[in-house]
Amino acid sequence: ASDGDACSTHAHSPLEAPSFPRILSRQFLPVKMATQAVSAVAGIAPQQAAPAQSAKASGFASGGVRVPRVAGLAKGSARVKHVTRASATPQGRPSPYQFEKDMDQLEAQQSALGQARLGAYGVVVGGALAVGAAAGTATGSNAAKAVLTAGLGAGAAVAVATADKKRVSAAPKALWNGMLNRDPATITKADVDAIGAKFGMKDMSKDCPEAVTELYDAYLQSIVPMGDDPVQGWEPEALRNFRQQLGLEDADAANAHIEVGRRLFRKRIELGDKDADLESRREFQKLVFISTRTFGEKQAKFLLPWNRIFRVSDAQVSLAMKESASNLFKNHVNESGAINTLEANALAAAKAYQQELNLKDTDCAEVVQELAQDYVVSKVEAASELAQVRSVNSDFTEANKLLTEVLDYNKKMAAGGDALPGLQVVTLAGSSFEDKSGEANTLFRNFVTQGTESGEFSAELKSSAGALKVLFGMGNKEAEEIVLDVTTKRYRELLRDAVKSGELDKAESPAKVLQSICEKLQFPPEVAADVNKENYRTKMEQVMEKKRLTDEDVEALGRVRRLLCVPKDVVDECTMDICGAVYKSAVLSALSVGTESFTPELRDRCKRAKDAVRLTDDMALKILKNEVVKAFMAYIRVARTKQNKIEQSKEIRKMVYFNSTVVTPMVSDVTKAAAEDAAKELADLLKEAQAAAKKEEEDEKKEAEAKAESEEKKEEGEEAKDGEEAKDGEEAKDG
Repeated sequence: ASDGDACSTHAHSPLEAPSFPRILSRQFLPVKMATQAVSAVAGIAPQQAAPAQSAKASGFASGGVRVPRVAGLAKGSARVKHVTRASATPQGRPSPYQFEKDMDQLEAQQSALGQARLGAYGVVVGGALAVGAAAGTATGSNAAKAVLTAGLGAGAAVAVATADKKRVSAAPKALWNGMLNRDPATITKADVDAIGAKFGMKDMSKDCPEAVTELYDAYLQSIVPMGDDPVQGWEPEALRNFRQQLGLEDADAANAHIEVGRRLFRKRIELGDKDADLESRREFQKLVFISTRTFGEKQAKFLLPWNRIFRVSDAQVSLAMKESASNLFKNHVNESGAINTLEANALAAAKAYQQELNLKDTDCAEVVQELAQDYVVSKVEAASELAQVRSVNSDFTEANKLLTEVLDYNKKMAAGGDALPGLQVVTLAGSSFEDKSGEANTLFRNFVTQGTESGEFSAELKSSAGALKVLFGMGNKEAEEIVLDVTTKRYRELLRDAVKSGELDKAESPAKVLQSICEKLQFPPEVAADVNKENYRTKMEQVMEKKRLTDEDVEALGRVRRLLCVPKDVVDECTMDICGAVYKSAVLSALSVGTESFTPELRDRCKRAKDAVRLTDDMALKILKNEVVKAFMAYIRVARTKQNKIEQSKEIRKMVYFNSTVVTPMVSDVTKAAAEDAAKELADLLKEAQAAAKKEEEDEKKEAEAKAESEEKKEEGEEAKDGEEAKDGEEAKDG
């Protein structure tokens, strides 16, 4: 076959014309004209190209990329130009056959002859022989007649052979032009064979597979998504159907897939741009996926040796399959809403589609977790927006409702089991909300605050708060601080209500009421004790604003202490800090004037301050001791700065004098009362002891008198008894 043959397997070898003497001279000009006439009758014109039709004139968009030759196709076959991009569905897509292929005059005549071609061939050869015989007769020579007849017959045979070669090259072009602007989905094998029959081909997919492959190649190139456009999923099925409609063998179709891959690689090399390189790689990955899905994984391994031809590794092929399959699976579950609703039938359909795509469980889990996180993030962000809206009553109901939906969603995810890989508890780690810790803390605080409005931190609320903590990725310490802060405020409110309502006053045991509040809120008792201490301190600060305590103030403090169960050590601490501050101020004023300016008035002011705030002697002495030590240290520091011992001795003597004239009287004022109380107590004890001794002496005296009287009566009785016995003896003697 010549270079112009498109279907090389069925190209007919040209007939070899016998050489004959050049006998045509000027005298045989009529014969030459006759020969041209015969050629015209046969439909064989001189081989000069018809005016070529430009791509623009044929309807092809300007700037299109010429599609290179498919492996195995004849060099002379025209190629497809197209710029079609993939869309979501095959309906409504532009045809990949958008322009007509140019034919030369002989190819056009072959196409016009159709099935009448063989008859025309016979007429041509017969006519040539007849013309040769007639011309030979005109010369009057039998030798010339024979030569002319044979020569014109051979020339006619050569012309017929040349025409038949044009038939073979015209068939693919006629097939392409016959499918002009048609949707590949509507092309059937009957349509292809009908065109082939015009050129003597019963089954074009077998008689001229390169031409049919060319149709398939153009369609394949048109449906490979370009750039960042994803695979839609319908492409493999569409290619399989088209291949079956054309009757194309798998091996021939595989050649088209390989050639499209080569085209993409050449595009990357020719453009030499980083972005174009990345785009070509993505397109190649999508081609690999579509091709593998078209033939099936097992068959694709034999028909499509990507590794050997394109020097790509198994890992790169796996990555190409993963990305497109993941995108398709993601689109499927998005459309079905399986991840958002977690409905059983939708999950089962998603599982079936995963298996159909041969998507690994790990890759499927990544998609599921990504979509689940996106769903949760949308809910959380909506809740955050609602929480940021300022309202009069700070109503967090709507925001907390969304958070509750998220928690319920996580419960369903955890209970999903093996319904679909990736069904597990969702967190915000790695999401757009991960860095919004402030908003997360606000949502968590609002959720716990509303949950404790009833005055109870229930087990359900505790579980929900723990799940919310995991969702936000909060640390244990951070979450516990928020919970403690919220419950502390709630405890203060409940305590205030209990005091105002008189519940604590009426209670037989205020401690039991406080304990009940703590148990409902799961509030630590030690923290509750700190709150009670703070309340008592606040009350004492209020009554001490006038720098003295009245009997009413003492009574009020006693009531608060009883209701809040404030222990004595806390009372003493508050008294030292708050009441002691008044006495301390007076002491500082007295100690700061020095020995010469210290007067009885300053001394009396300290005593009055102590009595005004109801400070005990021990507390007053402790305060006085602390301030006196500071004053003594001041003298010692000054003495250390002196250069000689005489000056140092003077400072020490000043300190001693200060102690005797200022400190000692102030200490005696504090301890005098204690001494008087002790003496009074001792006197009372002595009186009680004397009274007890006197009473004991009287009792002993009474007991001695009673004993003496008893002994005297006993002796008188014995004497009377002895007298009676003596009298009886005398009477007996006389008798």
